[in-house]
Amino acid sequence: MGQEKTSDLQDELEKRFLTYALSTIVSRSLPDVRDGLKPIHRRILFAMENMGMNAASKHVKSAKIIGEVLGKYHPHGDSSTYESMVRMAQDFSMRYPLVDGKGNFGSLDGDSPAAYRYTEGRLTPITSYVLSDLKKDTVDFRANYDNTLKEPVVLPSRIPNLLVNGSSGIAVGMACSFPSHNLEEVMSALISLIDSPKQTVANLMKYIKGPDFPTAGIILNSKQELRKAYESGLGAVKIRGRWKVESLPRGKKQIILTEIPYSVNKARLIEKIAEIIIAKKLPPLTDVRDESDENIRVVLEFKSTADENKLMSYLFKHTDLESNFQLNFNCLKPNGEPERLSLLEICQHFLDFRKQVITRRLNYELVLIEKRLHFLAGFAIIFNDLDKALRLIRSSKSRKEAHEKLQKHFKIDDEQTSSVLEIPLYRLVAMEMEKILQEQKEKLQEQKRIKSILASSKKIWAEVREELEEIKKKHSDKRRTQMKTIESIEYNEEDFIEHEDAHIILSQNGWVRKLKNMGDPSTLKFKENDQLLDILQTNTRNLVAIFTSFGVVYISKVYNLPYTRSGFGEPIQSLFKFGDGEKVVGMLTLPAPDEGSNTPAQPTGQTSMGFLKSDKKGKKSEGNDAEFLVVSANGFGFRFPLSNLGETTRSGRKIMSLKNDDSMIGFVPVTHKHVFLATEKGKAVVIATEQITQLTGSGKGVILMKPGESRLAGFKLVNLKDKVTLVFDSGKDKVITVKSVRLCNRGSQGVIVSKRKTILKIK
Repeated sequence: MGQEKTSDLQDELEKRFLTYALSTIVSRSLPDVRDGLKPIHRRILFAMENMGMNAASKHVKSAKIIGEVLGKYHPHGDSSTYESMVRMAQDFSMRYPLVDGKGNFGSLDGDSPAAYRYTEGRLTPITSYVLSDLKKDTVDFRANYDNTLKEPVVLPSRIPNLLVNGSSGIAVGMACSFPSHNLEEVMSALISLIDSPKQTVANLMKYIKGPDFPTAGIILNSKQELRKAYESGLGAVKIRGRWKVESLPRGKKQIILTEIPYSVNKARLIEKIAEIIIAKKLPPLTDVRDESDENIRVVLEFKSTADENKLMSYLFKHTDLESNFQLNFNCLKPNGEPERLSLLEICQHFLDFRKQVITRRLNYELVLIEKRLHFLAGFAIIFNDLDKALRLIRSSKSRKEAHEKLQKHFKIDDEQTSSVLEIPLYRLVAMEMEKILQEQKEKLQEQKRIKSILASSKKIWAEVREELEEIKKKHSDKRRTQMKTIESIEYNEEDFIEHEDAHIILSQNGWVRKLKNMGDPSTLKFKENDQLLDILQTNTRNLVAIFTSFGVVYISKVYNLPYTRSGFGEPIQSLFKFGDGEKVVGMLTLPAPDEGSNTPAQPTGQTSMGFLKSDKKGKKSEGNDAEFLVVSANGFGFRFPLSNLGETTRSGRKIMSLKNDDSMIGFVPVTHKHVFLATEKGKAVVIATEQITQLTGSGKGVILMKPGESRLAGFKLVNLKDKVTLVFDSGKDKVITVKSVRLCNRGSQGVIVSKRKTILKIK
């Protein structure tokens, strides 16, 4: 109880969250600018190096590798550790894989790798440059998680792994995304930076043309766009897949996809193309199939009359065949601080690191040489009077006595004396003395060379340059990703849409169907407690407008609605973003955009509002002036022109402003000079449509009828000589003449047409 203390909760949360955030950033998610690795990747490579798994060794079970990593260095999940190892072995994920995998390590189709008990791995030849000189005191070590072993803080990588292989990760409030680059280009840029330290990103880009992804493709960015991204460390690279046209017999052709953008799932890409074909959004495209083996080959069949360039332009826009790779150069600087760096800063940090590594390596080698020279000096002294040394040893009764006699007589120190006593007898020959003298000469020359290098910063940079030249010569390869500026082929999406009649069926509960052919509407089946609301006969090139109780209209091209083969259709909420409690009240079809906005809409079929019916050709009935009336349950309404409607997003467009518990109950084309309105409690009114205000934007409208404590049951456009049918909750109907209801101005409470029964709707 005596150790308890009181602390402010907010202060504690801030401190603990900051600790967690920093731990995530530094220990998990961001790579180090020096070796380009995160801790998990560094530990895997270090463990494999300690297990002797170089490029010349046999493959070892991945389970053994993962066990070594988890048991000694990385006390986290085995699945995440194995995934990290798998990524380093995938040639479609890394430009220069660091692990040589044997077995199923996944595919471009998103297939999962085999379990680690089935796969094997070892280090690749290029990984030797990442781990070289690790045991020569080139980098600092720290205790592992249980303080029983040591692990490197950073690997002494000779290759700029952060640039050549890239990296990605998401931390707390910070993320990184580095693309891979061509090794030869990066090495050339680093060498030029050594030769001319005062450079800009633009100078480096004379060598580094841009990212070089393992899956190739084409980069569409201009040089100016890439330079801006490299200077700021933030931007995006637009990648496009590569394709060609193959000629077939009888004048037919087919498109072959040979490369896809980096990180795109090939199976999902093909699935998306297949969906476009099934939905007939691109009718000239008839089939897609995957004929890939170790190389990508996706075949697209299309009609011979189609323009393949326009087809591909459509696919580039609507699929991941053209995608963006985000650039975000957040990483850990040598002091451990996270920061977004430019390309120049990344290169400079790496070169500074290489200079530091080489300096530490030379100092380490110098210490070993001096120690060896010290021993060789002792050997030389002993061999100059070998007979005396042998007599002293033979006359001694113990090793200690021999040690003391030799040290006293020849004036050598303890280490030299011990090394002499450990010399095997076969080395006590004249030839061995020559070898010792030769070795001493060579070591002295090497000592002089190393001291000369350490004394000159220019010579150290020459060592760095020489190493970079060596790696460039051994591991250079051709660029895979092409840098190209391609002009987009202009096309009109409407050109791809076939003129095809379609029927759209909407239920009261919001289930929508699109059918090519429809028989008797009475044979349509609906879910329990659901029934028909509206039927439209339209064309695939037209628009369909869905009106809802929230006063919102959702307008989409008819061809965007999926065809229904069986069942009750699709819920309207899956096509548009409906709010909670939002219900459909009706729909209408609009002319195709290229037919002009003055063409009238064609409301057809049966609705609860009693819409006019058009003939089979969709022609408008007499009197339709391309103007519609919307009415709310609280008696508000206004007229709006058809030209006010156009295609919307999935979120729709507000057309009627509603307050409190009000809701839109329907809309009708303005085809008559009067409108009949009735409330649920039996009052009705007839007003002239010319008294109703016209709005071009969204609004509340004017009060058409005051329903009092009731709500409007419905409304209908009428002539004064017409009759209307009132549908009651009892199931019985009542027909009345419009003349029997007094003609009033808007805003009236109306007259009583039913005293006892509740009106449900008007027909």
